[in-house]
Amino acid sequence: MCEITYNAKIEFETKDGEAFWYNVLSEARDMFNFASKEVFNKNPKLKQKDIADLIYYPIRRQSKYLNSQCVCKIEREILSTFRSIKSNGHKIESEPIKNKLSLRLDKRLYSKFNKDGIYLTSNVSMKRCKATIKLYPKIIEMFDSYRTSDPLIYVRNNEFYLSIPFKVPDKVKQNEYTLGIDLGCRRLITTSNGDVIKSNDFLRQKRKIRYLKRILNSKKKSSHSARTKLKSISNREKNFSKQYIEKSVNLILQNTKEDIIAIEDLTKIKKKTYKKYGSHNNRISQIPFYMFKQILTYKATLCGKEVKTVSPAYTSQIDCSTNKRDGKRQGCRYYSTNGYVFDADWNASINIKNRAENVKHLISYNKLPLDGTLNILNKQVVVNQPIVNLTTSNSQAHTLLGCE
Repeated sequence: MCEITYNAKIEFETKDGEAFWYNVLSEARDMFNFASKEVFNKNPKLKQKDIADLIYYPIRRQSKYLNSQCVCKIEREILSTFRSIKSNGHKIESEPIKNKLSLRLDKRLYSKFNKDGIYLTSNVSMKRCKATIKLYPKIIEMFDSYRTSDPLIYVRNNEFYLSIPFKVPDKVKQNEYTLGIDLGCRRLITTSNGDVIKSNDFLRQKRKIRYLKRILNSKKKSSHSARTKLKSISNREKNFSKQYIEKSVNLILQNTKEDIIAIEDLTKIKKKTYKKYGSHNNRISQIPFYMFKQILTYKATLCGKEVKTVSPAYTSQIDCSTNKRDGKRQGCRYYSTNGYVFDADWNASINIKNRAENVKHLISYNKLPLDGTLNILNKQVVVNQPIVNLTTSNSQAHTLLGCE
């Protein structure tokens, strides 16, 4: 079972209900910031009971619109925020601050949730206010086909929205065949079937975006406009990466019949390269490995496929035809002891596939990963709009960004 989330705008039937929920979300944000400061200063154990003992009653005494269930939601949000920061290896140097208006609902805060609308807690005791959902074809299809989980209510541009998770059952796998995928810098994706998506276009756009960010970083201390544009460019970079990876994953899933997909476990690879070389590899730092794994996992599940991770040790140094480290890799080629010249990334993706299948003997293939025979899929990965169209001239960049 997996969850797919869709956002939909909602409209309250009464002005009183809308005003009440705006006050609830505003106060929830303020109480989150208050509780975050308390947790940061007193540094309790990150356990639900300890957090509740510290912040529950102070919030209840200060709040005007929050009921006990809203306070419990704030406690869990505080707990998950601090735990996430620590699990990501960051030091908590200041209290986390929440700026947006949002709150995760549960069954005690809403009822009768379907495509006709949702009934939410109101300012009138024992009564609920109704909000209608602005429907569109896809969300109607999801309501008709699947059950919903607890939604998130939030405000954007002074309008209310629901982020609605739908519970989608896993599809049954049709076969046990495996597809190996090798991720890299020069080639974003290389599969054991011989399909490849090069990273030239992706990295070119990323370089342009980072060039703009460097210019804006040099101006942000003295220019409010530069700070605003820097935030906008950062959001564009994230959206561009996500869109490119999603289209690449869709293309790979469309071109494979295998129901098991094996990838390397590249957890903390960027930290490892930093520790080894004393600085970040700029090319590696631009490739969103975790985002690829995350998007591939949920999209593969919807297609009835399974994603496995394997150890990345020596996958580029093993000869896929002998399963031994007796060949030699030079750049993008792998020279086998039997005289073949393989494509190095294709060879590595086959080794990833074999590792997922626990193959420990000589392997025979219908198609050897010979150099120069890859199927390049880049022309089918098209992002709707380029992020930046910019020459490399500093003066033109400054003029475009309004930083002169």
